[in-house]
Amino acid sequence: MASQANEAGKGSRPRKAGMGRVLVTGFLLLPVIAVLFPTCMVLASGMAPTVVAFLVDRSRNKFLTLTVGMMNFCGTLPGVVDLWQHWQSYDMAVRIATDPFFWALAYAAAGVGWLIYLSLPPVLDTFYSVVTDRRIAALRKRQAALVDTWGEEVVRAERNGPAGD
Repeated sequence: MASQANEAGKGSRPRKAGMGRVLVTGFLLLPVIAVLFPTCMVLASGMAPTVVAFLVDRSRNKFLTLTVGMMNFCGTLPGVVDLWQHWQSYDMAVRIATDPFFWALAYAAAGVGWLIYLSLPPVLDTFYSVVTDRRIAALRKRQAALVDTWGEEVVRAERNGPAGD
């Protein structure tokens, strides 16, 4: 009986648990895209670096995508606000999406996101190394004070283990 279950499972691939959620989200977003199509045009053209970051980012938490996406959105936002000030006309959406300044701003902001993602881990590593070294120095100083107070028996007892062993 167990072999039949194994054979039945070999040919069929397990369905992803989130597939239904993706379909429902897509179905719910269709009216939003239809109403806000000029905004979607501007966002799609300006947020392309975020899509690339998502495709490149293999980590589980997608920190690269998050960092680049947030900065990229900040660079794309002035174009979206400008579009909204002109009542979301298609003509204005095309004008914004083809404006070199818009592209430069959106892509430069995404570049800043890449720089943050690439430069922050070494900075944090250095910071935590310094903090850890200071903590170790403080603990050693405290240990020396305890040895002065209680004598060398504290160190010998620590090395030999508890007295009951």
